[in-house]
Amino acid sequence: MATSVESIQLPRYDIYSSAELRLLYQLFEEAQRSRIAHGERLRAIFQGRSGSGTETPTDNVDALIKAVSRGESVGAPQILEHAYARAVRGETEAAAALAEAVENHPVWPWLSGVKGIGALLAARLLSRLDITRAKTPSSFWAYCGLGTIPGVAYRCSECGFEVAYPVGYRSQEAHTTRSGSVCVGELERVEDANATRVAPRRSLLGGRAGYDAQARKSCYLIGVSMLRCRSEYRSFYDQERGRLATFRPGWATKRCHLSALRLMEKAFLRDLWIAWRKAAGLPIVAPYFPRIDQSLSA
Repeated sequence: MATSVESIQLPRYDIYSSAELRLLYQLFEEAQRSRIAHGERLRAIFQGRSGSGTETPTDNVDALIKAVSRGESVGAPQILEHAYARAVRGETEAAAALAEAVENHPVWPWLSGVKGIGALLAARLLSRLDITRAKTPSSFWAYCGLGTIPGVAYRCSECGFEVAYPVGYRSQEAHTTRSGSVCVGELERVEDANATRVAPRRSLLGGRAGYDAQARKSCYLIGVSMLRCRSEYRSFYDQERGRLATFRPGWATKRCHLSALRLMEKAFLRDLWIAWRKAAGLPIVAPYFPRIDQSLSA
């Protein structure tokens, strides 16, 4: 279980602002991409795929690349070996600096207790958020693309398949059943007394996205990690999957999974918002639905 917010003490210093943490994470990503690119060039040489026709393919590619990362020469072009070794060192140094910055973050004492979230994954999300601009938990949800927008629901009278699209989007002409076979039935609009809400698309009718795509991806990666590590937040996922299986039998398996995953991510973001606001000495509002850690309550 995560550390109670009541036990969090304000840090004596805060090295990095949100903007600086974002820049630091970008530098880490650049170093990582450089290391991967040089590593793939080495791999192509060791596997005889570089196109020069002079290489002798080998089976111990990973061992050779690891040796190059330690500064050893294994017969590849020396300039590439040096470039890869430098890239490895650069990525390691950037990761260490990023971990240090996150460990000095006001919300880290709470965040470090959440199973499935390490320093790098936490830095990826925290670098996109600004707690001083988020007056409510729903501000985090909307910014991270976890809010909902008005939509229109459709149902097939033949197979019972259900789907929903944002208002203004055209429904697909063909669809598949839950078993994966193509259905010849037509999707008919569902006139529901309750307004249909759907997850926002990457862009609205060809315009700009209404949320931060990088923050959305960070939340997705955190959700998948918590799911795999069987975090305490998985209870939200399991409860939602069970509810959807009962009340939404026409939903596709992927839709049920993503819907339950979003609920889990929203629960996490809500608790992160409360913990962060308390650690920063900012006012908070009452939670929107029960939390697993009641010690976080105001």
